[in-house]
Amino acid sequence: MVDNQEKRKKMKKTRYAILVLLSSLLTLVGCSRREILDDYPVTGINIRLNWEGVTDRLPEGVRIIFYPKDGQGRKIDTYLSAKGGEIKVPPGHYSAVIYNYDTEVVQIKDEGSYETIMACTGSCTGLGAEETKDMVWGPDNFYVATLDDVEIGKEEELPTLEVKPKSVVTTYTFSIKTEGLKNVASILGSVSGMAECYHLGKGASLCRFAPIYCETSKGNGAIKGSFTCFGHPKLTQARADITQFLNLIIVKVDGSKQEAKVEITEAVKPPEDKDEPGGGDEKPQEPEIEIELPDDEKIVVDDVEIPPDESGGGFDGNVSDWDDETNVELPIG
Repeated sequence: MVDNQEKRKKMKKTRYAILVLLSSLLTLVGCSRREILDDYPVTGINIRLNWEGVTDRLPEGVRIIFYPKDGQGRKIDTYLSAKGGEIKVPPGHYSAVIYNYDTEVVQIKDEGSYETIMACTGSCTGLGAEETKDMVWGPDNFYVATLDDVEIGKEEELPTLEVKPKSVVTTYTFSIKTEGLKNVASILGSVSGMAECYHLGKGASLCRFAPIYCETSKGNGAIKGSFTCFGHPKLTQARADITQFLNLIIVKVDGSKQEAKVEITEAVKPPEDKDEPGGGDEKPQEPEIEIELPDDEKIVVDDVEIPPDESGGGFDGNVSDWDDETNVELPIG
């Protein structure tokens, strides 16, 4: 009986000693691993943004999203100043998009992947016209840079990558000869068939067939206006061949409306792309383009008949309607 108790005591001491030894080994391994991790080189990249020739007014800042192209990395979503900065990114192969976030109407959608992220604009609201319910706003200044394949490695110092954003928004202006401007009270304009969205990763403008609102005015024998968009569409959601139109709803001085449609397909058609030798970058979008219409293009606003004033007010100065003159003597004093 005494022997068994002694054996059990020895076994407990042995197990305790083994546990203490294992615990010490784990502590040593953990400390060693922690020291290795602390000494491990920081991985990431230093992004330097070059705005020369792009804009004189820098945006407030940019958003940058790294999308992993393999299972090694992970998605990184962060913000930088307009001049760039350092970003900590795990090692791996990535695609990345960079864009300015200080826009009023541009909205980012489908940002889950590099292949789907795109910029669009919202529906027109607050104009108080039934005809605007299907329209979207034209985009404001929007700048984009993309990195198709970036390798982030284990470096002693962060590598520096210079990136040049580009403007993807164009302003179009137009002037249409018009007869009968005296009959025009106001004009509501839109353009159809132009790009109201932009695929950041694909670097391509997209038409989803929502008319884009136009600013309009009248004067000097013409209806004038302008609109912004993401340029001539390279992608469509329905068909390959599309036609571009300026759509005008003319509100006349008698309250009636007249519609006018002017085709601008040839006028906004971009020139054929001619790649320069050794160059693979897409040509930058022109910041402003004047739509040149044929000389015989003209809008004629129908005359209106203003009904006579039937209120009976006012003074009729026709002396032939006066009665014979009668002298009236007024008492004095």
